[in-house]
Amino acid sequence: MKKLFFPVVMLLLVFVGCQPKDPNEVEVDTYTLCDSIFIESEYSEGYSRFNVSLDLPVTKNKTLRQNILHWMLSDETEDHVSYLQSMRDDFFEEDGSEPRSQYEENYTLSEQTDKYVTYTTEGYLYTGGAHEMPWYNGTTFSKIDGSIVGYDLFEEPEQLIDLIADNIESQYFAKYEEEEGLFLEYEEITSLPENEPWIETDSVVFCFQPYEIASFAAGTPLCKIALTDLKPYLSEKGKSLLNNLKQ
Repeated sequence: MKKLFFPVVMLLLVFVGCQPKDPNEVEVDTYTLCDSIFIESEYSEGYSRFNVSLDLPVTKNKTLRQNILHWMLSDETEDHVSYLQSMRDDFFEEDGSEPRSQYEENYTLSEQTDKYVTYTTEGYLYTGGAHEMPWYNGTTFSKIDGSIVGYDLFEEPEQLIDLIADNIESQYFAKYEEEEGLFLEYEEITSLPENEPWIETDSVVFCFQPYEIASFAAGTPLCKIALTDLKPYLSEKGKSLLNNLKQ
């Protein structure tokens, strides 16, 4: 009986290893392009830097992979190497032509389920002056059809404006006052964020960019609204994508 143990174990390992991999699972192959040039001008000198990192999607779902790449790069190409090299050259020729200029951006796979995958991107551009211009946003892709999902999660997105306004005030601006001792003025929110929302665990993230509703000092005001609170507003697409809502 003991003699059979090793062959049986090996057969089990082979069987497990041969199981088909989820064709919609997304893994990443990170590609980074970092470059710099030294620049001397009449008034100063220093390095101009370009740094971009991509979590490139690796998946058997060709449509999903293509749409993620087109979101990262452009609708015209999936060649990330040539695209970033061209982007770098344009930066050094234009915005990065002054000492201490810098472009920084990172595309990161944030999370995924069997129905969707979410990426986030953040970075900043500095070309001199008092401060850089930062950005932060995310994008969710449906594994059902590979499409980007955002406001089409909801039947009538405009109905969310008051809900977003209340949560931005309590989650973001009140936090600065309570924890940081800062008072940040912001405009009355009468429209949705320009960027599409994205799914994050059991919530949807709504994020405004700098200057969209507040001063630069406010950064990127955002709030996370629980999926259970958003359930009444979901469209048919939203329901099909988020049918595992917590009750």
